[in-house]
Amino acid sequence: MIESDNFAYWLSIHTKPGILPSEVKVLKEIMYRTTDADLISIMYHGKDELALKALKELKNRFQDEMHSLEEANRDRSMNQGANYANHWN
Repeated sequence: MIESDNFAYWLSIHTKPGILPSEVKVLKEIMYRTTDADLISIMYHGKDELALKALKELKNRFQDEMHSLEEANRDRSMNQGANYANHWN
């Protein structure tokens, strides 16, 4: 449940979309190049198949970002541990 809460928060912090509802269909083939805010607009205004593609792309971006943050935290923790061990040598 926590991951879905984080995903909802992550969606809420994005800026307003730069596309109009009438432009949603045009972005079908280049969805991977759109902003997160535009993907949210596609989810809202797009038909079912398109909305699901936008949701899938957003979920993948969120998971990629969370993975990167976890790696950065792990690296930072390892470096802090190494610095602590070096301090006592």
